[in-house]
Amino acid sequence: MSSKPLSPTQAGLLLLCAAWIVPGLIGHAPWKGGDGDHFVTLWLWLQRGVPLGDAPPLYFWTAAATAWLTSPFLALADGARLASGVFVALALWFTARAAQALYGAEHRWAAALVLMGSVGLLVRGHELNAYTAQFAAAAIMLDGVARLPQGRSGGGLVALGAALLLLAGGAAEAVLFLLLAVALAAAVPAHRTPAARRALAWGLTGALAFAVVWIVWLTARQATLSAALGLDRWMGSASLRPLYYPGILGWFAWPAWPLAAWALYRGRRQWRTAAIGLPLLACVGLLLLYAFVVRPGEERGLILLLPLSLLAAAGVLTLRRGAANALLWFAVMLFGFIGLLFWVYWSAHDLGTPARLAQRLVRLGVPDVGTLRPWAPALGALLTLAWIGFLSRTARSPLRPALVWAAGMTFIWTLLLALFLAPLDRRLSYVSVAEELVARVPPGACIQTHTVRSTQRLLLAYHSGRTLAPADLDCSWLLLETRSRGIEPHVPDTWIKQWDGARPGDRSDRFHLYVRR
Repeated sequence: MSSKPLSPTQAGLLLLCAAWIVPGLIGHAPWKGGDGDHFVTLWLWLQRGVPLGDAPPLYFWTAAATAWLTSPFLALADGARLASGVFVALALWFTARAAQALYGAEHRWAAALVLMGSVGLLVRGHELNAYTAQFAAAAIMLDGVARLPQGRSGGGLVALGAALLLLAGGAAEAVLFLLLAVALAAAVPAHRTPAARRALAWGLTGALAFAVVWIVWLTARQATLSAALGLDRWMGSASLRPLYYPGILGWFAWPAWPLAAWALYRGRRQWRTAAIGLPLLACVGLLLLYAFVVRPGEERGLILLLPLSLLAAAGVLTLRRGAANALLWFAVMLFGFIGLLFWVYWSAHDLGTPARLAQRLVRLGVPDVGTLRPWAPALGALLTLAWIGFLSRTARSPLRPALVWAAGMTFIWTLLLALFLAPLDRRLSYVSVAEELVARVPPGACIQTHTVRSTQRLLLAYHSGRTLAPADLDCSWLLLETRSRGIEPHVPDTWIKQWDGARPGDRSDRFHLYVRR
């Protein structure tokens, strides 16, 4: 392969980034899981009119702003979810800048494409996810550390990133990256220059000053510091799972980690350079820090993708011809197969063919099987043709494997949404259950809830417009939730059952609605 990196137009690459970021942020209700959990937090925040003292505010401030700006034409959840797009875009931008500072201008798009192509970011970056704020702030801080040898601008970015991490509930990560900057100043020649040390002092001073102001403000508002700073992730009685994040990196950080491993191998004699030391120490430090997290989850590990993508940017442009071709054709075959699979499932869903697969979808509770939606195949066909055209026009270059992988992730994500967004929304949201409440419970009536989890209760209240009270014994209606299939709740004879059901395809959570005699 040619040693000259691919040079597509900046507009084309920015369009690819936009095509990856925007789809999935709008057009659906809050879904079960993290999307619904964070929406409930935001909705309560907006109802109270003041910031929640125990929730890191950066993400919810931003979500409230994007929801307000788009309120004339977007639903609350859609407008708020745009905040995740903002933070992911910032993370891509500053990761590219950090790669440029560490490895040179030709590596900046490599880092962004590898990060965008990471499997773990695809879903978590498109839902209401407060950890995307930490993700973006950490990218800013890593860019600042990488630019400390360039002078005061690097120190300013370190201070800005640390401040945003504190606002996003990433105090532990901010301290880790500050220690990383100090370690580089002690071990890396480029970070021991007078200009780099002045920039580091500027960054440390700014970060410390903001931390003091923020903690004093939180204390004055009587906020719980451990929750507001995100330190409650390391508190609690739940058993630790120290191998959780190393265990998921195999798929979560694909294809970043094999490219990063190759970069480490090639740079095995350059340990005392920022190009290797900064991302390596950041990754190891994060893994050690997260080994003690209580109740770890995918959405909390997004920051791990940043140092791996930086190392991968160094590795992707130096891949040997055989390895580059293997990654390229693996991407083509994998995403081509997934695209074909999506089309087969669309045929079963909309056309009822193949019949056996359509019957299976019906048994799984997928709604509207056998109903043709003309716009879905039309949009899907355009996306498929665009993907094929992209493959035919992508020139040979060291950057091509990363570009094809990122474009492939964009293709399957947009194709999935084009063909199945409506069925997914019915299956993953609580809109269908709320519609049953609206059809049976008159406006203004109160519904007492029992064993209904708070997130589900608040989502049902949001969608139905009904008042769901967990402890109001004077309500004329009662809603129960059971979490085992086939279990019938025991209620007094004073209640008459009006309905029972669940979200389409949900085999565990079932709701039971009663009215008082």
